[in-house]
Amino acid sequence: MLKLSALIVRRKPLFIFIGAFSVGAVAICLSPASLRSQQKSNGSEPELPTRAVIEVDSPERSLYRIAIPELLGGGGEADGAEVIRNDLRLSSLFNVLDTRSFIADVGSEWLGIAPQAWSAVGAQGVVKGKLDKSGNVVALEMRLYELARGTEPILTRRYRGQKDALRGFMHSFANEILKALTGKTGSFGTQLTFARQIGTGRKDVFISDFDGYRVGRVSSGRGINMLPNFGVGGIWYSILTTRGMYITRSAMKDKSIIGGKGMNMGVSFCGGRAYFSSTRDGNSEIYSAKPDGTDLRRLTRDPAIDVSPSCGPGGQIAFVSSRHGGPQIFVMNSDGSGARRVTYRGNYNQTPVWCQDPETPLIAFTGRADDGLDVFTVNFKTGQYTRLTQAQGVNKDPAFSPDCRMVAFASSRGGIYISNPEGLNQNLVVRGGAETVRWNR
Repeated sequence: MLKLSALIVRRKPLFIFIGAFSVGAVAICLSPASLRSQQKSNGSEPELPTRAVIEVDSPERSLYRIAIPELLGGGGEADGAEVIRNDLRLSSLFNVLDTRSFIADVGSEWLGIAPQAWSAVGAQGVVKGKLDKSGNVVALEMRLYELARGTEPILTRRYRGQKDALRGFMHSFANEILKALTGKTGSFGTQLTFARQIGTGRKDVFISDFDGYRVGRVSSGRGINMLPNFGVGGIWYSILTTRGMYITRSAMKDKSIIGGKGMNMGVSFCGGRAYFSSTRDGNSEIYSAKPDGTDLRRLTRDPAIDVSPSCGPGGQIAFVSSRHGGPQIFVMNSDGSGARRVTYRGNYNQTPVWCQDPETPLIAFTGRADDGLDVFTVNFKTGQYTRLTQAQGVNKDPAFSPDCRMVAFASSRGGIYISNPEGLNQNLVVRGGAETVRWNR
């Protein structure tokens, strides 16, 4: 088995003062006197960690060396072999060999391999593919070879469909490669959603493939739309109006689904229910409702500020609360019981998101450190922290890929980046302003 290894927008933000910390583009602020009082009673928090120095050349971190020549018969098809190359690079598990180093006679080999020619350039695995096109229809055969296992492919897949389905076929085979080598499929071909300011007084919700392909707008293009997330029936997000904030979803033409007085925002879905924060009762608390907005249930009852619910494995809910002073990450059961604090370092931690793999107990979050914002993870069972970004601008709003092998986050360096869960192999995938990134599960 393959080892897991790694080689708002800049305008003035919109602030809504409803009492302790920023939630996407919304800021909830305690009064300075109140904050000082809580800090005095609870003491100062230990600082968040600096980024660890990792020896990337150590044997246990060696990457799997894979060769991926151009598709046979592909005619340089743009959505061909390079899609798989990029997928495997982003996974942080592979050293994708430069095609200029290949010495094998690919034309003579056709869909087979001459192992010696590939071993000579350092390959451990080889991906071969053949593409046939007839009008708007494509037929594709893909093979994966492991040189240590001889000249027979360990994986063969055939695909047929419209030409515009080719990228999806390549993502699908990249996922099959991961499953064949690690026993666990990948997250290639999944999607991201995020918010972006596009003008004065305008913010919209967008969607893109995880690799930045096909960026498209989801919201109407009117007003201030923010805090998106994938959920039942599409992408859910909040719309800010002069009367408050309500929650809607894609294809609803701005119709309110979860409304009521005050601010209703930050939806996340667990077990078919929507979890969100609301100030409908005066203080910001966590609520849940059915996808049509009915059967409203209040889950938290604390004089502090509770926001940013995030659904995790087994129906657990992570959220942000100021009940111990500055904003910290907490976890509770789906009915609001059993609330417990998770982060004990740093004085400003927010935007939690879970790794959905029950065997990987990680929550990624935004933390304030070194007078800026960076991305961290915390193991909520052991309390171990990992810092993913440092001295790389403002980095925030992380999201785990469905397989937890990648973390996406918004960065002031120019858009959405993807790295591995240790912060290595950072790659820009979506250019332009972005905030509150979420990854489709």
